[in-house]
Parts: sequence; structure tokens; C-alpha cells
Amino acid sequence: MSRNNGGIFDFNHDGEVSSSEQAFGLGAILNALGETEAEVEITISIGEGEDYESMDRDELESLLAQLHEQREELANEEPEDISSDEYDEWEERCEELDEKIEEIEDLLDN
Repeated sequence: MSRNNGGIFDFNHDGEVSSSEQAFGLGAILNALGETEAEVEITISIGEGEDYESMDRDELESLLAQLHEQREELANEEPEDISSDEYDEWEERCEELDEKIEEIEDLLDN
């Protein structure tokens, strides 16, 4: 987590910007950029070592909603040529998001 006293992405005002707050803030920026003609590719990565089990239920639900939104946006960006490298990269990003979503849903179900 990044230290950010009162920063723009510190939505819960705890003095720290969590990965879910960063993802949410970046999602808002990407949504605003989506209104432009420019093609922008930004990858949001939640580290392999992300400790979802240390997050409380509200954080997990917020992160899950963000990941579902990212997955839906990614689905809308499916490349036409399924034999291209671009498609392979897109498919890999989809699988990574699906795995994170499944992991968080499993935690919330328990």
C-alpha cells in the first residue's frame, strides 16, 4: 500500500491508498479517457502476492465489483483475429481477471 495523506485516491481517508482504491481510481480515469478517440492500453495488475485474506468483506466486495467491471470492458475489446498475438494477450488478461474474480468470490462465499 502506498502512503498518501489525503490523496485523491484515498477514498476511505485512512491515509493509505490500497490496491483496490488505486484500481478504482484508475478505472475512473480510464472511463473518462474512453470518451476520446485515442487508443490507450493500461494494465491494472494486482500482484500475485496480493493477500485477499487480509482484506475485510467491504474491501473484497469493492474489489470484486471493480474486477467484474474491468472484465466486462475487456470482453468488449475482443480482437477480431483469433490467431493474432493481440488475441492471445487479450485472452491471457481475461483468464487472469477470471482467476482473481473466482478467488475473491470463493473467499466471500466462506
